[in-house]
Amino acid sequence: MASSTNNFKAGDDWRKAKELEEARKAGLAPAELDEDGNEINPHIPQYMASAPWYLNNNHPGLKHQRNWNAKEAGTKAWYDRGAKVFQADKFRKGACPNCGSMTHKQKDCLERPRNKGAKWTG
Repeated sequence: MASSTNNFKAGDDWRKAKELEEARKAGLAPAELDEDGNEINPHIPQYMASAPWYLNNNHPGLKHQRNWNAKEAGTKAWYDRGAKVFQADKFRKGACPNCGSMTHKQKDCLERPRNKGAKWTG
């Protein structure tokens, strides 16, 4: 039965809620506050601001949008981004004579053919 749900509003209540929403968007009424006391931007669409039904969250807010499974900010468990690794400065035996990569040979090289490849310049 639709009248027993909390989301159902009568005509006058729905109209008042719509007017309040428009006043908040115009800046005439104060912004709605979430459970942490932060203001909720009135221009955020309702489908983003309301939590899914299975979270049982009756409070308005964007807490359900945050990453709840995030690691600490200082943790670099996987790898160090931007760290310089081994950089060859001489041509290594078995590398591609064209580009110097150890992953393929000259016939498989996707780089354009060089006049003097890595074998003679590095």
